Amino acid sequence: MLRTVWHEQIKPSGLRLWAIVFIIVFSLYSFFDILAFNSYSNMVAELGPSLTSVHIILNAVMALLTSFMVSMTQIKLRLTKSEPLGSTGIPTFSFVFGLLTFGCTPCVVSFLAAVGIAFTPIVFPNGNLLWKMMLVVLITIGVIYILWRIEKSTCKVKI
Repeated sequence: MLRTVWHEQIKPSGLRLWAIVFIIVFSLYSFFDILAFNSYSNMVAELGPSLTSVHIILNAVMALLTSFMVSMTQIKLRLTKSEPLGSTGIPTFSFVFGLLTFGCTPCVVSFLAAVGIAFTPIVFPNGNLLWKMMLVVLITIGVIYILWRIEKSTCKVKI
């Protein structure tokens, strides 16, 4: 099943879906960086050009992985009319984790207060780079899980 989904992914419609999701997610991650530092020029002034580049590269990697995971799931849904088991849980969890790690402190405090949580994550040095690395690992686990579920899925044959 994974081979079939992959062949659909490399068709123009699959690539278009992937590109749209990539642009949206990369823009969102970039927006969170801008919220935290007010602009990329402030980010460069505070963290330096090399660390800012690492943040942008990590944003791109996370957007690539997320868009791949979403597009593969959507293609499987279109082909079989069933989502891979757990396909909505892991991306949703990683998205919420991403909101908590990238958002500016007032945004995170407001979000957590709105859902009744009275603490926030510790703000790590280097613009929360450790949180971004943990998010890359979480998204990678999600991609591996989704690919495994797609490979193990079967199509039901009606008699």
